[in-house]
Amino acid sequence: MTLKIDRRTFCTSALSLLTASPFLSSYYYSRRKSFEYHPIAVSQSDKLPVPEGHRVAFGMDYFTLSPGDGLVIQAPKIPGKFRGPVFLRLQVAIDTRAMDEVDVLLGESERKIGHFSIWYPTGLQVFETLLDCDARSLAKEGVRLRIRKGEKPIYFLATTPVNGSHFLLVHDENAAPDWHGALCSERSLQPFSWLEGCVLDGLHELYSLKKDQQARKALDTHLDRYLPDDQNLIYVDLWARPTDNKFNNLETGNNFAAIARYRPGHASINLFLDFCRKRFDASGNFIPDHLTQEGVYTLAYPLAVLGNTRQEPALLEMAVKETEERVRHLLRDNSIYRMGSRSKGVDEQDRNWTRGVVWFLLGLARTLEQLVQSPLKEDARIKQLIEVYRESAALVLRYQQPDHSWKSFLHLEETFYETSGTSGLAAALAIGHRMGWLPDFDMSRLQLISQRLQKSLTPDGFLRHTTQHNAGSYKLMQMGEYRVISQYTLGFVGILEAHI
Repeated sequence: MTLKIDRRTFCTSALSLLTASPFLSSYYYSRRKSFEYHPIAVSQSDKLPVPEGHRVAFGMDYFTLSPGDGLVIQAPKIPGKFRGPVFLRLQVAIDTRAMDEVDVLLGESERKIGHFSIWYPTGLQVFETLLDCDARSLAKEGVRLRIRKGEKPIYFLATTPVNGSHFLLVHDENAAPDWHGALCSERSLQPFSWLEGCVLDGLHELYSLKKDQQARKALDTHLDRYLPDDQNLIYVDLWARPTDNKFNNLETGNNFAAIARYRPGHASINLFLDFCRKRFDASGNFIPDHLTQEGVYTLAYPLAVLGNTRQEPALLEMAVKETEERVRHLLRDNSIYRMGSRSKGVDEQDRNWTRGVVWFLLGLARTLEQLVQSPLKEDARIKQLIEVYRESAALVLRYQQPDHSWKSFLHLEETFYETSGTSGLAAALAIGHRMGWLPDFDMSRLQLISQRLQKSLTPDGFLRHTTQHNAGSYKLMQMGEYRVISQYTLGFVGILEAHI
């Protein structure tokens, strides 16, 4: 049900909301030299309850946009004299698993000034549109959001001082984007899954290699969101379903590399290890038939970290076997496959998906980085895996584009530039160079990739031009032109920049 509300009623409600909220009434904005954030004011009178079986991450406030007349958003604090670009940012609160289209209209004239294509969003994901209007009109009229295509309400996070939906005002379009400020903050928070694991990994690398204290502070802030004490792991999954104190998804395991390093005594580590141990029989033989690339990054890597931090050789052995099985079954005919079966082989459509190759190559680099510092460092299997890394890196570099980027599928020229693959492969190659496995891949090549990625950064440091997470039509979402902002890519940027 959508509540119709006229401008006078809305302004009264909005004013009440602004007055009631210490954050909004104090006119918060985050100013850098080149941009600032401004809060949005939304009437809460037609706010829908969270769907049964779901929860908004961290208990954050939210608002809803329902089909029908839409929702009015006010921008009461935007200065009417501002002349630069203004973006409206909406941060999703609950994954919809839908392909919604949302028009942005001026509140009174209803002239269209922007549009959102919100396809298969994850919780906490940011979507933006450049508003085609002057700041004076925006401040006077506000905007109306209206679902043009979509059947269900959409849930968005309200503005807070550290996260949530907002207006972005850009003062200097030529200033260097603030990727570091975005990564080392709560704006880079992701669902506790492989997405957050990538962010934590980038923060770790900045702290580990550059003693970056902002990165260390952000690491603790992020971990505190999910680990409120020594016993509990509190989170919602990618579908926004409460999953507290559970671990049942191998794609989520890379978080435990950071937990092992920075919260080594936390009880949640046992949830991860119990899951991993069930993948082996009593004799240590590997059981699963189905394999995916990301397991090198999300299982083998944290297992290797835990094997070293806990001085448990059995965990190191598990890391080696998780890696070897994927090398044995997912590398075929000078290609790297996204997934496959030990008994049935691989599917051609899964060949050389670039983000999947990132999971494999970055996972291999991270796992080997641990194994060469372990009691297994002289093991022939480790030396062989280093050769696999070198050969896989050479394969990746053969497909690098003239502008130093990679497409969404390495070998498919008809696919398009993609930033998660480009930044993730750069991170994997940077680690290999540092470890001495890729002496010819020097820092000048890494800087060229960084410069290419800079062109895709928003003024406040998020990476655009990322393919959406692997949901919906594989051909449409991974091979097509649709691109999004996904904060997890900042983790790859952090690893990359830590080496420059």
